[in-house]
Amino acid sequence: MLKHEVSTPKILMKFPFTSQKEILDWEARYFENQSKKRQCKEQAVIDIEKAVKTRQTPDTPGGYLCCDELCKMGYWKHWTLPGKIKNNTQGVIEDVTGEAFSLDDDWKKIKKLKKIEGVRESVASVILHLYDEGDYPILDKHALCSIGINYKKVNYDCSFWKEYVKFCQAKADCYDVCMRTLDRALYKFSESGAAFALKIMADETLFLELERRGYDPKSIRKNKTTAEIVKNAI
Repeated sequence: MLKHEVSTPKILMKFPFTSQKEILDWEARYFENQSKKRQCKEQAVIDIEKAVKTRQTPDTPGGYLCCDELCKMGYWKHWTLPGKIKNNTQGVIEDVTGEAFSLDDDWKKIKKLKKIEGVRESVASVILHLYDEGDYPILDKHALCSIGINYKKVNYDCSFWKEYVKFCQAKADCYDVCMRTLDRALYKFSESGAAFALKIMADETLFLELERRGYDPKSIRKNKTTAEIVKNAI
């Protein structure tokens, strides 16, 4: 069993990292094979936060997003999203995001953002992750896989969202990393095949067989092709 576990009545969240260094190493791998264009695209959506904050007023204490900004963010998440987002008027996007950023309840923020056409729970979490003053993770299938969750078998409801936010915030605080760093590390850990490999290694028989052959299971976190190593080892 992995260290640092947080449970809900329905699901057990397992944290795959045991140190700040591991998290930073996996974040570094996130950028390793990424094109310059892709890196620039991500930085561009991160930089939108500056514009959002310039719009802070007593009526919109968290600022708000414009249509073009939301489309740019949507394109970073998935190329089909801008087409759906453009079905909303500029006023709707400004009003809804402004209201969402001013709410105190984590789930009400998600519900409010879903009033924008093209925005479901996962996209709403990206908006909060990048532009809300709160510390929010992204509901991404790779990140969820890294903590032992099958995104196809979980409901993105109030209970799950709040527990997931609490879990990620606790881990970010514990290892003194920002939520963006944690999200990159969790994404890459699963995307590289490491999460799958660790799941396989939970089988005690395989674990003992790897040790018998002189393979150190702990080194899996330090290798770029973890799934392939386990495959070859067996």
